[in-house]
Order: sequence, then C-alpha cells, then structure tokens
Amino acid sequence: MPDWRTDYLTSLQEAERNSPVNKDLVDACSQLADRIAALEAEKAVWEASTRQPPPPPSEKASSGKATNAATDAAGSSDASAAQIKLELAEALRSKGQLQSRLKAAEDELQKLRSKSKVDAKRISDLTIERNALTAKLKDRNSELTGKNKMLKDIQDDNLTLNIQLDVTEQKAAKVAAENKELVDRWMKRMRHEADAMNLENESPPNRSRR
Repeated sequence: MPDWRTDYLTSLQEAERNSPVNKDLVDACSQLADRIAALEAEKAVWEASTRQPPPPPSEKASSGKATNAATDAAGSSDASAAQIKLELAEALRSKGQLQSRLKAAEDELQKLRSKSKVDAKRISDLTIERNALTAKLKDRNSELTGKNKMLKDIQDDNLTLNIQLDVTEQKAAKVAAENKELVDRWMKRMRHEADAMNLENESPPNRSRR
C-alpha cells in the first residue's frame, strides 16, 4: 500500500514532467526518501535482532514446542523481511548516489559543451582576424617592397644626375678656360695690332723731320 512519500514523489515526478524547472527539487526529495527508507529498514533489522521470543508456558510441553516453533518461524520471517528491506533500502540509496553522480556528470558535460562552443566561436573569430591581419601584412610588405624599389631607383637616378652634373661642370670649366684663353689671346693680338698701328702712324712725321 503506497504511503504519503510515494504519493508525494509521484506528484513531484508528474510536476517535473510538466515543468522541468523542478528537477533539482525532485532529485533532492528522491534522495531524502531513499535515505528515510534505508533508515527504516535498518531500524526494522535492529528491532528484529533485539526481539526476544516469549517464554514458553510450563503447563503444556507439546503446546510450548509448537509455540516456540511458531515464534522462531515468525522471528525468522521478520528477520528475512527486515534484511530484504535493508537490501532494498541500500539499493535505493545506491541508486540515489548514482543519480546524483549522473546529474553532476551531466551538469559538468553541459558546462564543457557550453565552454567548447564558446572556445570554438573564439577560435573561429581569432582565425578570421588572423587571416585578415595576414592579408594586410602581405599587402603592407608588397607596398614596402615597391617603395623600397622606387627609393632605390630615385637614388640611382640622383647618382646618375650627380655624375652628369660633375661632367657638365667639368666641361663648362674647360670651355670657360678655353674661352678665357681665346679672349686673352685675342686681346693680346689686338694690343699688338694697336701698337703696330700706332707705330706706323707715328713713323712718317719722324722721317720727314730728318
């Protein structure tokens, strides 16, 4: 015959099926009921082991033997029932412990799954960010390579222009020197011619005076 605990657990289990939010409460009540059943079974075994059979009546030996036999049988039956109850209670308690461990394992698994999803999302985001940065770095390296080549070309052009400028300056200096020499020679020639003309112009009067 079901007692109040069985009815209570049944109603809780029905409520749990309708509302999973009460799962922790149902588990706690189940473990409490298992513990109570175990204690009651232990109490029954203890009572059966301490129960003393009543002393046999002295009037009738045969009746006493029958009574003793019946008492022994009843005590043995009570002890067996108590032992079965104890084993059942132990099984229920073990079941409760296993359910608790299972729930803890399921909770831990759920946490790990949630963490795994978060880690997977983080890894995916970091992978995308890394690929983007890698592409930007590649573009920047290409840009730097192009600018380095452009700078080298400019430096080469400047070196070439400097060499050409030096050659041009040397040529200009040479031309300037040649021009100066020509001008000096022309001026010297002009002076000689002027002096000659002056002498020639002065010579006739001098001869006529003689």
